[in-house]
Amino acid sequence: MLVYVIPVLALMLLALLYRALPNKRVFAFFCVTLALAGAISYTLCSHRAQAPAESSEDAYDIAQQQQIFASWYGTYQKQLKQLDRNWRWYHQILEDFKEDNISIQTTYVRLKQLEEEEKALAAAIAENKPPLELHDACYDLTASIHQKTKAYAEAEQNAITLTRAASEPRFLPSDDQEEQSRALQTVMEKESPAGLFTASEITQIQDLLTLPEERGD
Repeated sequence: MLVYVIPVLALMLLALLYRALPNKRVFAFFCVTLALAGAISYTLCSHRAQAPAESSEDAYDIAQQQQIFASWYGTYQKQLKQLDRNWRWYHQILEDFKEDNISIQTTYVRLKQLEEEEKALAAAIAENKPPLELHDACYDLTASIHQKTKAYAEAEQNAITLTRAASEPRFLPSDDQEEQSRALQTVMEKESPAGLFTASEITQIQDLLTLPEERGD
């Protein structure tokens, strides 16, 4: 009811003011000022009313993106741990043979088993592609992480495969254990992949998936 009463009263007061003021320019200036003040107040009120809604929509959208990325990243982290485990096992096999704790036949068998596990892991990493539901910027960064990790896994697999091939007893050029060990160490040093560096992408994704107020912006 007040929505209708207040405008009517305002119009009545303006009519009385119009009659009371001898200078109509002053009245016109007053009306313009009143209209501007009303417009500004309306704009501010509208902005305040819309801000919570927009903020709520942004929060919901980011929450959805966080869930999508977290699901992918959980699998990715497990694969990273397996990559690290395989690489440490690879070095342990070569170290055990270097110390003459295992024979060349055992070295070959263990490297062959590790090679099979690494092939399966590399294939799983290649299949763990970035979710298409991610927004463009986040998707591109996730795709960069995936591509780097895929290339690293392939390089790790290649090193293991070549070392396994070099350890096959029937193809060894020498029966001397120390010479055999040096040959395997040479393959390892030559074929070992460079480090896997994805910290920059992870940091950028964290920024994208954080609300401005949570970052202190």
